Amino acid sequence: MRRLAKTEATEAELQAAWEQLYTEYCELSGDRQHVYYFTLYRAAYYLKLKLHLAQSLLLENPEQLEQLGYKGGAKQIIAKIKFDTVNLQAKEKELTKLTDKQTGTIKESDFDDWIMSVGKYLGFQIKRKEMLLSEFLAANKAMVKELEIKSRRVKK
Repeated sequence: MRRLAKTEATEAELQAAWEQLYTEYCELSGDRQHVYYFTLYRAAYYLKLKLHLAQSLLLENPEQLEQLGYKGGAKQIIAKIKFDTVNLQAKEKELTKLTDKQTGTIKESDFDDWIMSVGKYLGFQIKRKEMLLSEFLAANKAMVKELEIKSRRVKK
C-alpha cells in the first residue's frame, strides 16, 4: 500500500485508502462472499464506533446518547448497549470465521499472478496503470464464467 502513496502517509491514512480500494473491489467484483464479508465488516466497525461513543457519552454527556439511538431510562440504555455489545461480538466471531477460511495473507505476487492470468485470457499483457479496475474485474468475470462452462463440458 505504501507504494501507492505519493506522499508520506500515516498508518491510519493507509488503512483508510486500503479500505476504500477494497470497498470498490467488493462492489465491482459482484462476488457474494466479498460483498457479505465487507457488509459484515462495515456493520461491526459501525457498532464498535457507536459503542465507543456511547461509553464516552455515558460518562460525560448522557443526554446525547439519544442521538445514537439509546433512548429511555438508565436500565433501557444499559440493556441496549449490552445488546449492541453482544451483536458486535457475534459479528466479530463471524468475521474471524470467514478470515480463517482464507489461506493466509495475500501477497503482492498473488495480485501479479492474477493480473497475468487475466492478461493471458485476454491475449495481451495488462499494464496496471492503463486498465481500470472495473475493466479488469469484468475481464476476470468473463474468464471465470468461460472456465466454469469448460469445466462443465469436461465433466459430461
